[in-house]
Amino acid sequence: MKKTFLAVFALFASSAIQAQFYVSASGGYAVGANEKVLGSNVSATGVSELEGSYGEGLHTQIRGGYFFNDKIGVEVGVGYVFGLDQDISKTSGVPTLPESMVAGRGRAFGASLVGIYNFTDNIYVRAGLLTKLGGKTEATGSVNTALPVYDAAGNVIAAPAPTSIDFTTNFRGEFPIGFVGAIGYKFELSEKIWLFTELEYMNIDVTRDTSDLGSFSAVRTDGRIVTRDELTNTITVLTSPLSTLPDTTKASLTSLSYLIRDEFTWGTEGTVKPDAPYSSFGINIGVMYKF
Repeated sequence: MKKTFLAVFALFASSAIQAQFYVSASGGYAVGANEKVLGSNVSATGVSELEGSYGEGLHTQIRGGYFFNDKIGVEVGVGYVFGLDQDISKTSGVPTLPESMVAGRGRAFGASLVGIYNFTDNIYVRAGLLTKLGGKTEATGSVNTALPVYDAAGNVIAAPAPTSIDFTTNFRGEFPIGFVGAIGYKFELSEKIWLFTELEYMNIDVTRDTSDLGSFSAVRTDGRIVTRDELTNTITVLTSPLSTLPDTTKASLTSLSYLIRDEFTWGTEGTVKPDAPYSSFGINIGVMYKF
């Protein structure tokens, strides 16, 4: 029994000696992967799809890990995506539709839980689960069209005039689960400090849940400032069954009304809950400190 106890103790002692904690910080750039349709480009020549991924842009990460031995470890991390602008909607040169341009960008915090395997002292792979902790998909839009102004009772208070509408809408998503994987190369600067570079793939979509209005302004060419409530009243009248506007115009104005509300829950009032793609393929460069 004594020999057995000593053997078990020696095994754990050996594992403890080989085990190692570390922390790392990295930054990099990623291009979109698994791009999805974000919206459409409507012009006098036809309609085309706009594809992209909000994961395209700058990525930063802070990670901490533990190696059980020379080969196998586990790691948790948090990161931030500063996404580049992605075109969501464009409309131009169509008489029945407002001139518009809407772009979106990712501003998201994420977390990962992965396993790591060292092929050699320098080459490693890691793979595991990825999720979004917070942040938003931010959409900025500009709409130019000729509109009257109605009050809450449906009375005209200003004749039609060209109107410039600018807004920012923040989309919040449901809790997602995705995949992250990477292959990397690390090299030793000192006993405690290592540099590393890696190719990383992220595959994750965030289903839209709610949105809230970040900013709003509307100004007519006659100098009159249109309030958000006045624009909402105007859209309600212009999209009513009594309105003689074309159905395409009504649909465009209805879509605008969702984006300028203080808060809106997607999946209600006949709307869908689209997936916002955040998948990417990029390169990271960072520094690791071993305890």
